[in-house]
Amino acid sequence: MDRKALESTAGNYPYLQGLWALPMGIGIPLAGVTNLQDRPSGTWFVAIVGACVVVCAVACVGIARYYRDNYGKVTPTRSRQIRHAAAVVAWVATLFVGANKYLLWSPDGPLCVYASAFAAAMLVYYAILVGLRRHHVVIWGAVLAAGLLPIWGGLGADRDALGMIPLGVALIASGLLDQRLLARSFGHPTGPKLGAGHVAR
Repeated sequence: MDRKALESTAGNYPYLQGLWALPMGIGIPLAGVTNLQDRPSGTWFVAIVGACVVVCAVACVGIARYYRDNYGKVTPTRSRQIRHAAAVVAWVATLFVGANKYLLWSPDGPLCVYASAFAAAMLVYYAILVGLRRHHVVIWGAVLAAGLLPIWGGLGADRDALGMIPLGVALIASGLLDQRLLARSFGHPTGPKLGAGHVAR
């Protein structure tokens, strides 16, 4: 890998750690289920939710250790930090505007605009931060289109909560492909580590 490509890849490294999508992809559908109008109840449900939270917390510790031990640490430059902040602001703004029922859509309509807004926010985030890859366009483009299909009308108040389930699946799929891209860029994780330092971009 030439120097320019290595610098670009190192600059993207903190934002392509796709394994973080695994606990997030579990947490989003779990949040959706707990927000259903007729959500399950009882001790068994509370136990399942608690177990999922514990699993996600343990997974986060393991993921942090995996990246630290196998890839090292990269400290983003100031310009990268600014770009990351801009991407986060754009993500929040896109989701807020797109999912705001008082601005663009009716709560009784047949569309799941929340899912489409979330997908659009992900596309904006990736476009600003690391550039859109094919799997970003395919996965999040499909979610965006699915949310705009007039098939959600019979779900009533549970529409957005149920929409979180495909969002979690899409997040995991996108994250795993981000991780695959990261691994291909740097080679096998047992190889040379990135080490600490500032990225060039």
